[in-house]
Amino acid sequence: MNKLKGSNLQKAFTLIELLIVISIIGILVAAATVSWRNAQMKGRDGKRKADLKAVQQALETFLQTNGVYPSGSAKIKCTNSSPDIEWGSTFSCNSNTFMQTLPKDPVNVSPNVYTYILDPVNPFKYKLYAFLENTKDPDLNPTLCGLPPGQLVFCVTNP
Repeated sequence: MNKLKGSNLQKAFTLIELLIVISIIGILVAAATVSWRNAQMKGRDGKRKADLKAVQQALETFLQTNGVYPSGSAKIKCTNSSPDIEWGSTFSCNSNTFMQTLPKDPVNVSPNVYTYILDPVNPFKYKLYAFLENTKDPDLNPTLCGLPPGQLVFCVTNP
């Protein structure tokens, strides 16, 4: 058998090569985490917008049935004297169900809660809004709800 000189050398990674690979993996994980968080944030904001549009349809059905919008100064009420209808419960009044489950904000911790306000002067006007997480969302419209500019608010009103 022939033994070549230097056959005792083992092939291995150097410490520098390992550090470079670990650094690259760390950068990729950080970028993926940021991207994942942004996707989750945009997903929650999309749900908020869809929820408010669905509640808006239920409010229009309530108007057609009762001739006025429900009262409320943060939550929906069938009448001024009735209790608040909690977000996440059934929206029904006088044995009429307008929405099986009144949606809740995906986070549902203040300030991330849905808000319904009937105009105290005109009972045919309301504001329904939610706070969004994405600061660059094209649908941000706080002035539509009478809130100061710069707030992360998506608002719908009566059509």
